[in-house]
Amino acid sequence: MTKDSSIRKHQRSHSGCDRCKRRRQKCDESRPICGRCSKVGVACEYSINLRWGGRTFDRSRFGDCLKGGARRVSGDKHEFVYTGSFSPQEVSGPIPTTIQAFPSLSMSEERLLFHFTSEASRVTCCSPHVQAELCSLIVPMAVESPALMNATLSWAALHSISSRGRIPGRTMAESNQIIANFKTKSIENLRKELQAPNPCSIDALLATVRTLCQCEIHSGSDQLSTWRVHIRGAKALMNMIEHSRTSSSAPPRLLSRWYASLDSLSLLAPSDDSNGDSNRDESIESSEDPGVYLDDYNGYSTDLSRLLGRIGKAKAARRREITVSEQQFCSEADFLEEAIFHIMERDNSAPPSFYPGVLEKLSPQAVQDYAWCNQAYQQTALLHIRRRLRRLPSHSQQIQDSVKIIIECVRSIAPSYGLSPTIVLTTPLFTAGCEALGEDRVAIKQLLTQLYESLKIRNIKLALEVLENYWENSGVDEDVEIVLRRQNWDFIPY
Repeated sequence: MTKDSSIRKHQRSHSGCDRCKRRRQKCDESRPICGRCSKVGVACEYSINLRWGGRTFDRSRFGDCLKGGARRVSGDKHEFVYTGSFSPQEVSGPIPTTIQAFPSLSMSEERLLFHFTSEASRVTCCSPHVQAELCSLIVPMAVESPALMNATLSWAALHSISSRGRIPGRTMAESNQIIANFKTKSIENLRKELQAPNPCSIDALLATVRTLCQCEIHSGSDQLSTWRVHIRGAKALMNMIEHSRTSSSAPPRLLSRWYASLDSLSLLAPSDDSNGDSNRDESIESSEDPGVYLDDYNGYSTDLSRLLGRIGKAKAARRREITVSEQQFCSEADFLEEAIFHIMERDNSAPPSFYPGVLEKLSPQAVQDYAWCNQAYQQTALLHIRRRLRRLPSHSQQIQDSVKIIIECVRSIAPSYGLSPTIVLTTPLFTAGCEALGEDRVAIKQLLTQLYESLKIRNIKLALEVLENYWENSGVDEDVEIVLRRQNWDFIPY
């Protein structure tokens, strides 16, 4: 063993449990109890050690108070207080009993921010570690960005209404007004920050657009296209990021993965009004890890995400009937279908491959749930190829086989209140529902109803309403896009 490898072997864990940190042992970070603590049968605790500017208190600027006569009084080796000599006469006013974590926020706003980190973020993350990553990314940026803070509070308030009926202590009318006020403040601050964007704050701007877009989609509005405006704004910001950064830097992976996914899915939306031009900059994609992974944020593989975008572009060209021959459409459909089959063969012959460091954070059940979700999206892609590009009839065997596979995949995923791939199942269920017949329609309705009851996301309820309207009012083999345009609905099943 080399000297370097020996040092790495005994490197102290910075995110492990307290016991492993004290003993300078490698912690597997399993929760609620790590492997070492479980093995010896002792209590396992995780705590967050605050640092100032990356330094411990003693070495920070705050630690200079020790030079003025203050001394550190330790109860034991795990806790301390800093104190100096004083007499009661020196106290000029009441001593506050609490220290407000976010001085710029009111108590009600702090409660909403806590609701975001503990509850609202659950229904936008496929696993607990993604939730932790999201909150650790969003909250610090929100403290410095009024636009992002107000967008985050708006999303938290919207989720509170969806899950509880209203914001605690407020009437329904007051709750809706609070959401509108937060959105207005966020957009006003976003406009100001976009007028003179600081390269250091672009990530916060992109996070703001993401949150506002999420608010519009999850609100379940059926006739507003605001979410499309936010996607176009995200496109502009991604291009700005590409041109303002060095080749070695990139936007936070979580934000770029969100953008890549929603950009592709927006092109597949049944009410898509775009010209099929890709919103995604290939140079941005090339800066990402070139490997292929099952994306723990989006729920399906990264190469499938790129194919979904290409399918969306081909679908738009097909709908607009531009000057492309039928043979060219068939060739594109052949290529896309073959690419999907290659992905399916690869994924069926080996365990899922996640981003480095992710697999260790997932339970066996979670890994299996991701695999089912990935398979459901593969069948979703096939449905779009065969139904929108090849224009096979709904009753064809190939179409109905994909519908049944999606139903079985969704049924196989363990029900959960967020923090599971269940949060991204609206897309495959809606796509299958558009082609379902007979008993399969009943199954789709039951699964969407169960999904809504678990997550309380209004867009899921809207997806079911759109499907029921389509089933009732569509003609024989009539495309869902025609029905949505007739109803003037702009909807994305996300």
